[in-house]
Amino acid sequence: MAAWLAQNIAALSALGAAIAFVWSAIQFILVRGREQRAQEFEAYHRLIKELVQPDPASQVAWIDRQVAVVFELRHFKRYYEVTGRILNNLRNKFSVDPEFQWPYLINEIELTLQHIGEQPNPSSKRTREKPRAA
Repeated sequence: MAAWLAQNIAALSALGAAIAFVWSAIQFILVRGREQRAQEFEAYHRLIKELVQPDPASQVAWIDRQVAVVFELRHFKRYYEVTGRILNNLRNKFSVDPEFQWPYLINEIELTLQHIGEQPNPSSKRTREKPRAA
Protein backbone atom coordinates (compact mmCIF):
# COMPACT_ATOMS: atom_id res chain seq x y z
CA MET A 1 0.00 0.00 0.00
CA ALA A 2 2.80 2.39 0.91
CA ALA A 3 4.61 1.56 -2.31
CA TRP A 4 1.45 2.22 -4.33
CA LEU A 5 0.99 5.60 -2.57
CA ALA A 6 4.61 6.50 -3.25
CA GLN A 7 4.26 5.61 -6.93
CA ASN A 8 1.01 7.57 -7.35
CA ILE A 9 1.68 10.56 -5.10
CA ALA A 10 1.69 13.01 -8.04
CA ALA A 11 -1.60 11.68 -9.40
CA LEU A 12 -3.18 11.70 -5.94
CA SER A 13 -2.01 15.26 -5.35
CA ALA A 14 -3.49 16.34 -8.66
CA LEU A 15 -6.75 14.51 -7.83
CA GLY A 16 -6.92 16.19 -4.43
CA ALA A 17 -6.31 19.60 -5.98
CA ALA A 18 -8.96 18.93 -8.63
CA ILE A 19 -11.50 17.89 -5.99
CA ALA A 20 -10.73 21.02 -3.93
CA PHE A 21 -11.11 23.19 -7.04
CA VAL A 22 -14.41 21.60 -8.04
CA TRP A 23 -15.76 21.91 -4.49
CA SER A 24 -14.76 25.60 -4.38
CA ALA A 25 -16.40 26.21 -7.76
CA ILE A 26 -19.61 24.51 -6.63
CA GLN A 27 -19.67 26.55 -3.43
CA PHE A 28 -19.09 29.76 -5.41
CA ILE A 29 -21.95 28.96 -7.78
CA LEU A 30 -24.32 28.13 -4.92
CA VAL A 31 -23.47 31.30 -2.99
CA ARG A 32 -23.73 33.41 -6.14
CA GLY A 33 -27.16 31.92 -6.88
CA ARG A 34 -28.40 32.72 -3.38
CA GLU A 35 -27.07 36.27 -3.63
CA GLN A 36 -28.70 36.73 -7.02
CA ARG A 37 -32.07 35.48 -5.72
CA ALA A 38 -31.79 37.86 -2.75
CA GLN A 39 -31.03 40.80 -5.07
CA GLU A 40 -33.91 39.82 -7.35
CA PHE A 41 -36.21 39.62 -4.32
CA GLU A 42 -35.20 43.12 -3.20
CA ALA A 43 -35.56 44.58 -6.70
CA TYR A 44 -38.97 42.97 -7.26
CA HIS A 45 -40.36 44.19 -3.96
CA ARG A 46 -38.95 47.67 -4.55
CA LEU A 47 -40.78 47.77 -7.90
CA ILE A 48 -44.05 46.58 -6.37
CA LYS A 49 -43.73 49.27 -3.71
CA GLU A 50 -43.19 51.92 -6.40
CA LEU A 51 -46.23 50.61 -8.25
CA VAL A 52 -48.72 50.67 -5.40
CA GLN A 53 -47.38 53.26 -2.94
CA PRO A 54 -47.30 57.01 -3.57
CA ASP A 55 -44.02 58.90 -3.42
CA PRO A 56 -43.25 59.53 0.29
CA ALA A 57 -42.25 63.17 -0.27
CA SER A 58 -45.10 64.33 -2.51
CA GLN A 59 -47.72 61.64 -1.72
CA VAL A 60 -48.33 61.42 -5.48
CA ALA A 61 -48.18 58.25 -7.55
CA TRP A 62 -46.33 59.22 -10.73
CA ILE A 63 -48.18 57.54 -13.57
CA ASP A 64 -45.19 57.29 -15.93
CA ARG A 65 -43.16 55.62 -13.20
CA GLN A 66 -46.01 53.16 -12.64
CA VAL A 67 -46.13 52.36 -16.37
CA ALA A 68 -42.36 51.76 -16.36
CA VAL A 69 -42.65 49.54 -13.28
CA VAL A 70 -45.44 47.48 -14.86
CA PHE A 71 -43.21 46.98 -17.90
CA GLU A 72 -40.18 46.02 -15.76
CA LEU A 73 -42.19 43.35 -13.94
CA ARG A 74 -41.93 41.29 -17.15
CA HIS A 75 -38.29 40.57 -16.29
CA PHE A 76 -39.08 38.68 -13.08
CA LYS A 77 -40.15 35.25 -14.37
CA ARG A 78 -39.86 33.70 -10.93
CA TYR A 79 -42.65 36.01 -9.74
CA TYR A 80 -45.04 35.71 -12.73
CA GLU A 81 -47.72 33.95 -10.70
CA VAL A 82 -48.02 36.64 -8.02
CA THR A 83 -47.39 39.43 -10.53
CA GLY A 84 -50.41 38.23 -12.49
CA ARG A 85 -52.61 38.38 -9.40
CA ILE A 86 -51.32 41.81 -8.39
CA LEU A 87 -51.79 43.28 -11.87
CA ASN A 88 -55.24 41.72 -12.28
CA ASN A 89 -56.31 43.24 -8.98
CA LEU A 90 -54.92 46.65 -9.91
CA ARG A 91 -56.55 46.54 -13.33
CA ASN A 92 -59.91 45.65 -11.77
CA LYS A 93 -59.53 48.40 -9.16
CA PHE A 94 -58.54 51.05 -11.72
CA SER A 95 -61.26 50.01 -14.19
CA VAL A 96 -64.09 50.69 -11.76
CA ASP A 97 -62.63 53.86 -10.23
CA PRO A 98 -64.43 56.85 -11.82
CA GLU A 99 -61.55 59.16 -10.84
CA PHE A 100 -58.91 57.04 -12.55
CA GLN A 101 -57.92 58.88 -15.73
CA TRP A 102 -54.89 57.06 -17.12
CA PRO A 103 -56.05 54.32 -19.50
CA TYR A 104 -52.52 53.81 -20.79
CA LEU A 105 -51.57 52.36 -17.38
CA ILE A 106 -54.39 49.82 -17.74
CA ASN A 107 -53.16 49.15 -21.29
CA GLU A 108 -49.61 48.52 -20.01
CA ILE A 109 -51.00 46.21 -17.33
CA GLU A 110 -52.86 44.23 -20.01
CA LEU A 111 -49.76 44.04 -22.21
CA THR A 112 -47.70 42.78 -19.28
CA LEU A 113 -50.37 40.24 -18.36
CA GLN A 114 -50.31 38.98 -21.94
CA HIS A 115 -46.52 38.82 -21.84
CA ILE A 116 -46.45 36.74 -18.67
CA GLY A 117 -49.18 34.46 -19.94
CA GLU A 118 -52.21 35.67 -18.01
CA GLN A 119 -55.63 35.88 -19.59
CA PRO A 120 -56.31 39.42 -20.89
CA ASN A 121 -59.93 39.29 -19.70
CA PRO A 122 -60.27 39.07 -15.91
CA SER A 123 -63.65 37.39 -16.15
CA SER A 124 -62.38 34.54 -18.32
CA LYS A 125 -61.21 31.37 -16.65
CA ARG A 126 -57.93 29.75 -17.49
CA THR A 127 -58.45 26.46 -19.22
CA ARG A 128 -55.98 24.05 -20.61
CA GLU A 129 -56.68 21.88 -23.56
CA LYS A 130 -56.92 18.24 -22.69
CA PRO A 131 -54.93 15.86 -24.84
CA ARG A 132 -57.03 14.30 -27.55
CA ALA A 133 -57.47 10.59 -27.61
CA ALA A 134 -55.85 9.05 -30.65
